[in-house]
Amino acid sequence: MTLSKSKIILLAGVASFAVATPLFAFGGLGLRGPHSMSQAIPQTYNSYGQYNNVQGQFIAPQAYYGQNVVTTHQFVQPGYVQSAYVQQGNIAGGYTQNYVPATAQIPQNLPRGNYALGLRGAHQLFGAQQGRSFNVGGISVKTNARHTDRMLDWQENTTGKAVTLLVNRATGVLDSNSLYVGAGVKGGLMWQSTSDAGKFPILSRFPFFSDRTDKQAGVFAINNAALSFTSTFGDWTTIYLQPEYSETDFPGAQDEMQLRKAYVVFGNLQKSPLYAAFGRKTIDFGNFDGYNAFTQTESQHYFWAQSDQPVLELGYYNINNGLKMSVSAMSAGRQLRTAYAGEDNNIGNYAASIEKEFRMGRGGAFTLGASYLHDTIYRNNWTAHTFQAIQNGTPPANFIEYRNSAIDVFAEYNSPIFDAMVEYTTTLKPWGAAIPQDANGIVDPAYIIDPLGSPNDIDNISFDQNLEVLTAQMRYKPLLPNGHRLSLAAVGSWGNIGDDFVGVGIGGQQTSWKKNQQHVLSVEYPINDFLEIGAEYVYNKGFIPFVAPQQVSSNDTEAHAVNVGFKARF
Repeated sequence: MTLSKSKIILLAGVASFAVATPLFAFGGLGLRGPHSMSQAIPQTYNSYGQYNNVQGQFIAPQAYYGQNVVTTHQFVQPGYVQSAYVQQGNIAGGYTQNYVPATAQIPQNLPRGNYALGLRGAHQLFGAQQGRSFNVGGISVKTNARHTDRMLDWQENTTGKAVTLLVNRATGVLDSNSLYVGAGVKGGLMWQSTSDAGKFPILSRFPFFSDRTDKQAGVFAINNAALSFTSTFGDWTTIYLQPEYSETDFPGAQDEMQLRKAYVVFGNLQKSPLYAAFGRKTIDFGNFDGYNAFTQTESQHYFWAQSDQPVLELGYYNINNGLKMSVSAMSAGRQLRTAYAGEDNNIGNYAASIEKEFRMGRGGAFTLGASYLHDTIYRNNWTAHTFQAIQNGTPPANFIEYRNSAIDVFAEYNSPIFDAMVEYTTTLKPWGAAIPQDANGIVDPAYIIDPLGSPNDIDNISFDQNLEVLTAQMRYKPLLPNGHRLSLAAVGSWGNIGDDFVGVGIGGQQTSWKKNQQHVLSVEYPINDFLEIGAEYVYNKGFIPFVAPQQVSSNDTEAHAVNVGFKARF
């Protein structure tokens, strides 16, 4: 069995398991992290046995872990006739608790606590009543820092934001007929030392801030600064815009100010699990969250797919059982990051994703996910990074090109105090630029199967190392006196790109590009809902950039980086 076939079978198996397996099932509201409700919240029961908190707000029973009870009560959302769940408790012979589903409803206006409303793990949210509101020309303009944090988080929830908008509407975090305005800034000090002059392998940014003769450098940088606009006018339509500024873009080819996201989401999770999204957005492929403070994982660096042209996403998300499925279609040609296919003017690239969350009680949840991207930037041996380079540059004389799909699988555990995740992403064929070849694209004769065959046919080339990355991470989150949670994270990434071949690069230097790795230790301290400070140490081994990897790469480069900074938003 070939490596590609075995990975396809693995992907299909994980998807089937995610849909069919009731293991750990506990009901749920959102993927990647359960709701955690304080047991200290006052409780009342009316004469009909209906449960409410003292504010008269509904608390979903699958999100509530309270004290032992002897009697049976119906949990009913105000405004609904049917009960959502029945709780049964029995102290005699040991306490047991069961939830019998009836007509599940979506909670509204939850009090402050740790929740996982939507995708990507447990997090804190303001209730809708805790935002700020202004009337501008008859339009209700509001702010909500927790919504902004979720939408402008460059480390987490990177591929789940369309569903986040719908869930935040369904749960009352976002009021209807309002315009939410927010902003976020991430920046600080970036310092790094490297064993090879001019080779700074830290990922998630383009560190062209030093001469090629330098072995260490440090700068103050604004990694990202963005505005967010969320429109909730109408019951079924949500519009999101994100203008963004960055000093760490690709120099000379990208504007520092860009409209990175502009899309509309059609859906109402209170009435239907089906939704559609259209516009410039992140393509729903992979997870790619990073638990550390500032630096992307290698998985995100190599495979995070953002669009430059409109994407159509059709999806299904059941807020009660945690099942999410989506399919996406987009134009071929070069997108902003990973997605890239031939025939620029046609709808020629696709993605599909499935996730299932299983609740485990006491705030724990386990999520399985799998996704597929039809074509990627790893489809040829021409490493033109930007639109300008593709349009104005010249491909290698021996141009090797073929469709190269990618798959991603991940497993994640979330709880109020601890998170852990493993994610594996791979192309289904080798990256054409990693095949040993000269500057003209002529493949090393040792890798040609039939000398009389085509020199640019991948089936006539014996190189079989796909581009693959494994990321494993964990995070400990002790509760602080200010009611927020400290974050202590350890994140490791291992990438495989080539084989043991050694080439000759720029200036006759020896080059190698077999593998690289990145490991991060990180701490983040949340001062309040609007500001957190953090620091991280990053160890890199291997310098293998996307552009001209065979000319400058080195497996043996070692680098140490320290990043200290802040994240602020309103």
